[in-house]
Amino acid sequence: MAELKRVKRKKLNWKALILLLLILYLIVMLFYTIFTMKIKNIYITGTSLLTDNEIIEAAGIKDYPAIFGTSTNKLKQRISKLELVEQVEIRKTLTGKLTIEITEATPLFYNRNTNKVVLSNTKEVESNAKYLGLPTLINYVPTDILNDFIESLKEIDLDIIKMINEIEYDPDISNDIVIDEYRFLLRMNDTNHVYVNIINMERLNDYEEIFATVGDVHGTVYLDSYNANNIIFEAFGSDDEEKTVDDSGGEDTNATEN
Repeated sequence: MAELKRVKRKKLNWKALILLLLILYLIVMLFYTIFTMKIKNIYITGTSLLTDNEIIEAAGIKDYPAIFGTSTNKLKQRISKLELVEQVEIRKTLTGKLTIEITEATPLFYNRNTNKVVLSNTKEVESNAKYLGLPTLINYVPTDILNDFIESLKEIDLDIIKMINEIEYDPDISNDIVIDEYRFLLRMNDTNHVYVNIINMERLNDYEEIFATVGDVHGTVYLDSYNANNIIFEAFGSDDEEKTVDDSGGEDTNATEN
């Protein structure tokens, strides 16, 4: 008769089981704590016109909800609806710190035709006290040319833009032939006039240096020339004499024909 083999039963290692359950419990509690942890601090950077309260209200985090229970994408979508927001980035930390980095669109000018303020992202918004001191576009500009103008103007130093009083679309036309359809006349706060076209718009950044070389004389400066080596200045009251000013800051006192 065959001898029966006895099968040994392994004893349950209660200590190892308890340790495993404890580790699982701690992991679950850690994730629960992180997921339900409320926002402790909100930091907003990059704003000059938008207030922190406007951004917090738009984001829907006025009551400091759970930091990781709030979708980053949803926060971006909500904040991006603000008319002045061009770009937004969100960062979160395990300590409850929420950082909102805003890139604001720049208000460029007031469009008298639409009674709205034009931003650097081509949006037009209702005018209010935020937008004081902007130049005014006084006449109609074809849409494609206006968009190109905005793209060029947004590269100009904001301090220079604030020196502009009026913007007039003034294409160069001679004998019913359009010579330059992209030309604008800028009437400055200091009473000087500037003719500039879209392709030469960046030369506006040298406005103060140009008039520093001219001296205490007011007149019209022509930045619409396709010859970038010189700038033509004509003093007010002068019908046939112009002054040529080097882009480098020098000055040629020889008179030239208009």
